[in-house]
Amino acid sequence: MPKNKNFAAVVLAAGLGTRMKSNLPKVMHYLGDMSLAERAIRKVAALNPEKIIVITGHKAELVEAELTKKLGPAILGKTVFIRQKLLKGSGRAVQEAMPQIRRYENALLLCGDAPLFRVETVRKMFGYFCKRSPDCLVMTAELPEPGSYGRIKRNHAGDVAAIVEAADADAWEKAIKEVNSGTYFFLVKSLEKAVKNLKKKGSKGEFYLTDAVENIIADGGRTAAFKLADATEMTGINSRADLAAAYAMLNRRKAADLMAAGVTVVDPSNTYIDESAVIGRDTVVYPGVFIKGATVIGAGCKIGPCGVIEDCVIDDGAVIKYSCALEKSRVRAGAIVGPFARLRPLSDIGPAAEIGNFAEVKKSRIGRGSKMHHHSYIGDTEMGEKVNIGAGTITCNYDGVNKNRTVIGAGAFIGSNTNLVAPVTIGAGAYTAAGSTITEDVPGGALAIARARQVLKQLKKRTK
Repeated sequence: MPKNKNFAAVVLAAGLGTRMKSNLPKVMHYLGDMSLAERAIRKVAALNPEKIIVITGHKAELVEAELTKKLGPAILGKTVFIRQKLLKGSGRAVQEAMPQIRRYENALLLCGDAPLFRVETVRKMFGYFCKRSPDCLVMTAELPEPGSYGRIKRNHAGDVAAIVEAADADAWEKAIKEVNSGTYFFLVKSLEKAVKNLKKKGSKGEFYLTDAVENIIADGGRTAAFKLADATEMTGINSRADLAAAYAMLNRRKAADLMAAGVTVVDPSNTYIDESAVIGRDTVVYPGVFIKGATVIGAGCKIGPCGVIEDCVIDDGAVIKYSCALEKSRVRAGAIVGPFARLRPLSDIGPAAEIGNFAEVKKSRIGRGSKMHHHSYIGDTEMGEKVNIGAGTITCNYDGVNKNRTVIGAGAFIGSNTNLVAPVTIGAGAYTAAGSTITEDVPGGALAIARARQVLKQLKKRTK
């Protein structure tokens, strides 16, 4: 058993990806809202490795800049980038990164273009590695049509005897269904010795990581296999068609997991839910909805149809009606949003509050039971309980230089087509008359009228 039950994660992200027919490196192509590399690294980070070693190569500056921008300080704090100087295969990548890898006892190696694995699966794989203590543990899967994948040959003890590349396999070996995924755990001392002796192969003169596994076996070391129950977790992405298929696969998998846990997904083939989203029991998700990022939705909610919800918290019993867009906001228990409403970042919709059609809220707190039913904009506002916002009301929060705050007290009634020119305070129980432009504070319980008096004039008759 390894003395240290922790590991460094090595993400191989140096390849060109010629089959993508793109000016971008393959790992920079997006699967959903994340690049392949970001998705793989975020999953690895959830396993809490001691260090994340990302090996870049083709357009390394671009890859590193994008990941630095997207990953955030918590992950970047334990990430180091190693640039592969000689782009001659995965074995060469590990050789060049060895000065960093050798600082750790164990290493997880995986490809940055294969981010469909479940975090829990790799966690179980590491547990298996620690318990069995082989020199190398290979993630494998059985495929009905193994195609170009390397075949896994096992010995009488059930360990891996060889990994045979499809191009080198004979008829018997090609019939083997168990294949190599390209994900491994290594004892680093065994890996370091094995990669020293790699030799160039193929017309391109590349160094293959699979040969390091062969070297371990030839040297008397032990290589074991961890077979996946769900072969889709090892899916690699090499083309635009693969990207589309992988996105559909992730959505089907997430919908299946949610339905098994008591969530109704009305039409899984037309619903798009990120792996990271959490949804409570008895919530109903209608077709056409995109649920993204770190969104958490409580129990007994109704979501959609259609719309986008990103990095939001939605409490129990809330209703998000059709065609709404919510970002980095909170919707509290029993609140109703929509249809056709927009919540911009830092909006907080109070319990049992109602935000109606063509209404927009930005960086504002809407009080319990308050109503803002249609065609209104509330920005940079603190609103009390049971406020009524009439149609066409806006808070004029931007003066050309600064964003200013509006405060609306509990029980206030804001008449239709009111302009609240911030900074301004409307007291509890105050009223504003329809069509008013309010530029001064309104005391609690008062009625504010700020509009020109209506004037009627007789029109002169035109002469021909």
